[in-house]
Amino acid sequence: MKTHARASALALPALLAILAPMTAAEASIVLNNGESVNLAALLAPTSDRQFIVGDKRFTFDSFGSDVFDPANFNVIAFVSQNPNQYGLYNIGFDLVGPFGDGTPGSTDLHEMNLQYTVEVLPEYYAMGVRLCDVGLTFNGSAGGTGSFSRVDETVFDLDTNQFLGQLSAFDLAGPPRVTDLNEHVDFCEVFGGPGYRAFEVNKDLKFFAATAASYSTASFVRQEFSQVPAPGAIALLGTAGLLASRRRR
Repeated sequence: MKTHARASALALPALLAILAPMTAAEASIVLNNGESVNLAALLAPTSDRQFIVGDKRFTFDSFGSDVFDPANFNVIAFVSQNPNQYGLYNIGFDLVGPFGDGTPGSTDLHEMNLQYTVEVLPEYYAMGVRLCDVGLTFNGSAGGTGSFSRVDETVFDLDTNQFLGQLSAFDLAGPPRVTDLNEHVDFCEVFGGPGYRAFEVNKDLKFFAATAASYSTASFVRQEFSQVPAPGAIALLGTAGLLASRRRR
């Protein structure tokens, strides 16, 4: 995600201290940066399908695939190394595992669909934290005429059900080869609004190796979210100790 984008999340040490009493009651999985949960465990009937990273709660509403076993995939918490211009961090998750077309040369498309929501936890929304943008990163690779590896996703405002936009990351073998493994959209800039409480994301991963000598693979997809403080919220967040110290360059 671009470093100059309007973005925010809460400083991790202060955030975790505040979250501790709340998360026990909610029984959601809390993941620190780099910690993981198995996708099959997250989707289990006894699970609420929720996990928290920083100030965001993610809920995996549905998963669909005829070829990919969720037990082979992990969800890893992501917190950006450096704060943005507001002194706040980007937050998201990596979906990691053996993506690809396991039967190259067949006419089968290997596909996975994941629908989930991301929301700012109520305490931090009340302090002025707002979602603004979505970042998508993908390490897909494809080889052989007609082969491709791609992720497409649609984003909605969860509260109004308004369609906001689409993102795509892909490697299309061609010819000619076309590759774009990163995309970022700031919906506050697109629509000129003050930010959002929650997004709904429908993510579709597709892999196709056209011939027996072709390939279509990937090992991770990163979803990254950042925010902007609502008008007047900088002082409130600073008073709460949730802003990271800014380093002089």
